This record gives sequence, structure tokens and C-alpha cells, in this order.
Amino acid sequence: MAFEFRLPDLGEGIAEGTIVKWLVKEGDLVEEHQEILELETDKALVRVPSPKTGILQKKNAKEGDTVKVGETLCTIADKGERIEGLRAKSEKEIKKEKRERASAKRASESSTVMGVLEEAPEEEMGGAEVKALPKVRKLAKDMGVDITLIKGTGPQGRITEDDVRAASGKKEKEGKGPSIGFDSFGRVLRVQMRGIRKTIAQRMIQSQRGTPHVTHMDYADVTKLWDIRQKEKEKAQERGVKLTLLPFIVKAVCLALKEFPYVNSSLDDNTQEIILKQYYNIGIAVDTPHGLMVPVVKKANEKTILDIAKDIWKRAQLARSREIKPEDMRGGTFTITNVGSIGGIFSTPIINPPECAILAIGRMQDVAVPGKSGFSTRKMLPLSLSFDHRIIDGALAAKFVNEIKAHLSDPDTLLIGY
Repeated sequence: MAFEFRLPDLGEGIAEGTIVKWLVKEGDLVEEHQEILELETDKALVRVPSPKTGILQKKNAKEGDTVKVGETLCTIADKGERIEGLRAKSEKEIKKEKRERASAKRASESSTVMGVLEEAPEEEMGGAEVKALPKVRKLAKDMGVDITLIKGTGPQGRITEDDVRAASGKKEKEGKGPSIGFDSFGRVLRVQMRGIRKTIAQRMIQSQRGTPHVTHMDYADVTKLWDIRQKEKEKAQERGVKLTLLPFIVKAVCLALKEFPYVNSSLDDNTQEIILKQYYNIGIAVDTPHGLMVPVVKKANEKTILDIAKDIWKRAQLARSREIKPEDMRGGTFTITNVGSIGGIFSTPIINPPECAILAIGRMQDVAVPGKSGFSTRKMLPLSLSFDHRIIDGALAAKFVNEIKAHLSDPDTLLIGY
């Protein structure tokens, strides 16, 4: 009997998604857990697996359609079931399909591994295959841009929407289809809030209403750390790693969280229990054209500085191209946001629930600092820690930041990990 496959609950409050690409055709044999389509949600691009083995009898939605959770994606018939209008495939054809899928999977995994180790080499786009999602190709066509002349900035050289807009000289618009209206004072544009921006708005309201925010601010002297980074960045570059101060900060945060476990916790509102996390998953806020996304570096305390740097770069690229998986943005215990990379000194960041604290990094400054023999110029890094005052008191927050400062000021306590 044919089985109606409905869009399952993908978690994280995702209510719908847009079909980007079907990975199988009607009449194809699909196996349980085999990925059969790509779906774009308000958080990421995900691949949806088949819930059972059988023959894909009918697609109930086409590429570009938006499907809500619970709506039918396709129908899947049992392997031996006769399907009207579809020729039954021979055992030889079915085995050939399995071999081709296995070969394609191995090639994909190999490409992914190489992409993590180093950046994809530059290619002459004229005769090479253009790597771009269908929606990106459509955007290029609508904008009159020759996509074969664009150098992609996404993972493995994939062309993104931003690459197309940059080539056309047009900036991305916030939202789609703004409508023209008028208020008491003049003309206005109304832009529908949707996608990631809508999700961000909901989560920020949830965080502000449910959590008493307090922010502690201080400076860290990173003069010595800056010198080490300058010395080591060329060696790191040879290994395909762009070394910044951020992976050092992640390492310092992990060490501080071990000393102050209540900062690495969350509050269960139902039981009024504080849950102390025994693992250290650090979220890194990434500014993307689609809105703020927070990929998570899992088990950051077990990784070297270089491994953390690779992890951050890889996930940031995937976030900007909307190819990051939802599971790569789950499980965070503490978040870092680097506002200084854009500009700004101190800020009051909003906590990413259910975490109980978030650290904002400001723009590093050269500051004249008094000493025994007069003033000296030091590189000072602004730190802003917002914390949940139900769990953390001001004194504990200050001690936690002092611990981070101590590690950043004395980077000998951090392992480079070559």
C-alpha cells in the first residue's frame, strides 16, 4: 500500500520549508534513511531522508514550492507493488542505482573532507561546472548576470546569492516585495518580517521577557597574545587556517567555564533546577545576509587553537551560504559574539536561550596605560558579559571575566596545538 510521506517536525520551531531540489525521480527505488530532497528553512538548508524503503510513486510538491509541517511531500509504494504508469525496474537496474548512489556519496564525503582541510583551489569558470543552487541560478538569470563568470565564495567554491548580487552591483533587500504606503507624515515602505529575521525577533522577545539581563564590562590586555598571533599566522596560513584572536578567546572561555561551572548552565523553569552542563559547546554568532546565525563549536575544550579556527571558519561559511545543518546550531552552552569585527567597543548582547550568558568582543584599541616607568601603549580588548541574574550574581560574573582576562593576558596558559 502506498505510504504518504508528510513533512516531519524538524524541531527548533520550524513550521515550513521550501523545496530546493528533489534528489530522486518518480519511479526510483528509495531506501530508508536515504536523502530524497533538499529543503530550505528559515534556519538552514537541510536534506530530508526517506522514512521507508520503496518506490517513489508521486511527488506532491515541486521545486520552489513551500510545504508546511504535516503536508504531503510524496507517496512511496512498496517495492513489489504495481504502480500504474511506471515501468517496473529490473533487479539489475536497482543494483546499478545503489552502486551509483554509493559512489556519489563517497565522492561527496571526500570533497567535504578536503574542503575542511584547505580552501578549494581557484578554477577557471569557463569550462568548469558551475556550483550553485537552483535558486541562485534563477536569481542570476533574473538579474541578467552571467553566472559562469562569477567566482563563488561559498564552501568548495559554490556561488551564493551574495556573489550574484555583488556581480550585478545590487545589494540584497531586507525581505521580499516591500509594499508602498503612507502614514500621517508621508510615504513609507512596508517589508514583511519573515524567515530568519522573524525567528530572531521571536527569540529575542523570549530572552528579554524571561531572563533578567545584567551586563558586566571590562578590558583585557592582549598585547602579548597579539604578538603571538602575528608570529604564528603565516604558519597557520600554510596549513589553510586563517588565525585570528577569536579561537584563542574560545579556548580562554572554556578554561574559565571549567572554573566557574554556573556560567555554563541553564535554568529549568518547570522544576526550578539549575542544570550545570558537563560539556563545553561554544556558539559563535555569525552575521549573514539572511540574519544572525549561531553555529556551535562542539567540545571546544578538547580542540586545539588551530582546530577551533578551522571549525569557526568552516561553519561561518556554511552559515552564510545557508548550507549549514540545523544540528550544527544546536547544543550550545555559551555564546561569543564578535561585534568588534564590524565596529564598536562595548555592547549589551542578549542571551541566547536556554544559555545563561553571552560574551561580546569589542574592537581592540591601542591604549596608553600607566606603569612604574611611565606610560606604555598596550593593546586592550573590550569584553561585555551579559548574564542571567537568576543564576549568576555580579561578583561571580566579574570573577569569570577576570579569569578570561588572565588567560588572554598570559597566553602561555593556552596551547597553540601545532
